[in-house]
Amino acid sequence: MTQDALIAKAKTSPALTKQHKTQYASKYKGRVPLKIKCLKTVVSDLWFLSDSNKNTICEAPKEYYVWVNSYGAISAILPNGKLLGLKQDEYEITEWHENKL
Repeated sequence: MTQDALIAKAKTSPALTKQHKTQYASKYKGRVPLKIKCLKTVVSDLWFLSDSNKNTICEAPKEYYVWVNSYGAISAILPNGKLLGLKQDEYEITEWHENKL
């Protein structure tokens, strides 16, 4: 995917239009992450369903655009367009979307 396509996918994040008030990550202060730096290499728990591990891996210390659900959970948008859910200790946020709810 091109960078423009990755950004377009990040802009489809549900958190940009709806955030669950009691469950959305309070540390975000209403902001929505756009990009993260992966702190450790993460492989999908469903790696065995993929034709290649290379399709479902988020490598440290690379940066990735992210898709954020309305609860604040983050998924890295991989170069092939697939999403890979990340745990909070596996990334740090490097950029935010401009709008804030």
